Amino acid sequence: MNIRKHMIFCAIVVFYFPFQSSGQDKYMFGNKIFNLQFLYNYCIPSQDLAKSFGNYSTIGFGGMFKTKNNWVVSGEVNYLFSKNVKEYDLFNNMVSSGGYLGTTGGSPGNYLVNLRGVSGFVRAGRLFAFNKRNMNSGILVKAGLGYIQHHINIFTHDGNIPQIDIDYAKGYDRYTTGFAINEFIGYSYQSANRLINVYVGVDLMQAKTYNRRQYNYDQMAFDTGSKKDFATTFRLGWMIPIYLNTKDENEFHFR
Repeated sequence: MNIRKHMIFCAIVVFYFPFQSSGQDKYMFGNKIFNLQFLYNYCIPSQDLAKSFGNYSTIGFGGMFKTKNNWVVSGEVNYLFSKNVKEYDLFNNMVSSGGYLGTTGGSPGNYLVNLRGVSGFVRAGRLFAFNKRNMNSGILVKAGLGYIQHHINIFTHDGNIPQIDIDYAKGYDRYTTGFAINEFIGYSYQSANRLINVYVGVDLMQAKTYNRRQYNYDQMAFDTGSKKDFATTFRLGWMIPIYLNTKDENEFHFR
């Protein structure tokens, strides 16, 4: 996947795609709207991210401002979660002859591993409306910059497995952070009666990240190189619109 090609493509679409409208058309503009966003994403990792995790989900919250000319600026934060961890041999060097991690009392320990993380992005783009009677809906194209952090969360039910207590777990959790870019294309719909406000689409992320622990206990090796954490995401966004038009603008713009 070529990151530079993605960025060039999005720049061309967002900034140079012809926006068709007649100068005197009553419906040439949309409304100025600030949308509160509630997000669900289903993510398919690739490159280095797929070596540690399978498909995962995120939920998020943010805001998106749309101008009357349908330019958009948005920001969001997301919470990453999944039970699909691929580091199957994470604790192989610590299991007993019976094949389990022992508690302080010598009995089999009860623990879970899963994906946890956060991400945040700021984006800019444009809404391309094709229905003159609803210029607030159409093809939505955005690109942005952001930050991602993820790790293997190690949870012990009773907190009595000394091999993976809060200090030792840091040598196994693959705590990874870095900066990312992304590109989104989808369809945004905001009904004329303002009751239905959603968008769906596909989001591509490319991140350059680093293991901030720098040393993995299970591998007994340093891990200091950069990683390519990519993901293809299917996104559903639910919006609560706040219309910002003045009285005069509301008389001119379609509502």
